[in-house]
Amino acid sequence: MAKVVLDAVGGDHAPVEVLKGVAMAIKKGHCEAAHLILTGPRELVHQQAIAHGIPVGPGGIEIVDAPDILTCDDSPTDAMRRKPNNSIMVGMQLVKNGLAGGFISAGSTGTVVASATLGLRCLEGIRRPAIGAIIQGEKHPFLVIDVGANPQPKPHHLAQYAIMGGAYYSGTFGVSEPRIGILNIGSEELKGNALVKEARALLKQMPINFLGNVEGGELFSGECHVVVCDGFTGNVLLKVSEGCAEYVLRTMVSMMQQVGVEPAKIKAVLAGVMPRMDYAEYGGALLLGVEGIVTICHGRSQANAFSNAIRFARKALTAEVNHHIEQAARAMAKATPESAS
Repeated sequence: MAKVVLDAVGGDHAPVEVLKGVAMAIKKGHCEAAHLILTGPRELVHQQAIAHGIPVGPGGIEIVDAPDILTCDDSPTDAMRRKPNNSIMVGMQLVKNGLAGGFISAGSTGTVVASATLGLRCLEGIRRPAIGAIIQGEKHPFLVIDVGANPQPKPHHLAQYAIMGGAYYSGTFGVSEPRIGILNIGSEELKGNALVKEARALLKQMPINFLGNVEGGELFSGECHVVVCDGFTGNVLLKVSEGCAEYVLRTMVSMMQQVGVEPAKIKAVLAGVMPRMDYAEYGGALLLGVEGIVTICHGRSQANAFSNAIRFARKALTAEVNHHIEQAARAMAKATPESAS
């Protein structure tokens, strides 16, 4: 199987938590050391790998030097022009050159998206890549696409998001015909702005399991596996969901403490709840629509998130998600030729 590149210095807690995540992934059997490539300043990354008991060199993990360090003040343009030998650009080049099949980073989302969009070819039939984030619902996980790559898409972009999201969900979770909906302010046919109405008309013609409009209140308890929206709306949805989950969790713990629930019981409740609320369970969001499996992790990611990001990236590679996206895009082009305009 193709290797996965991990940005060793991207994120608030890098490189320590990144390397802890690598060690955790190897220990849990998500991968072998030889399946991974780390990018970052060679000496720094090498020291951290040794400190966490990760074998380096032949038969172990590979380190590719990326001496340019990005800061929070560096824009995507700065990263590509002034610091081209940074861990994101170097990692993306490895994917472009066919030396790896996937790339993972908790660094700047804008830099990752820009580097992938400019450095990697869009998949056949796909005009714009989109970020898909997995959220745990009441009945099953659901994918929201797009959550930030394209704030002002056109209707045919949303149609492409639907086929990309469906292919990814099917390959990752084994659902043969995932149910797909479009996020709207109401379930009625006449509801929505021009973008949603035009996109819905395209989706109804496509060879997908399309359920129609989905309201925000139905996302967590509803039947959809994939929810399509523009990047602005999706990003707001994702961040509000994260903030609301953290607020509810804090309130629940505080109330249990106030009424005298035993600490051991509180811990047991949290052990059951956290896997359903913690973004780290899925590692990160995928930038779908480009060559390679590109995973964007939360900037606050710690070891468990990186370990799971490796697991899901390798799962997507095994499932040949990009191949299925291209197949679905060809089917869409035949079914709705006007969508290519």
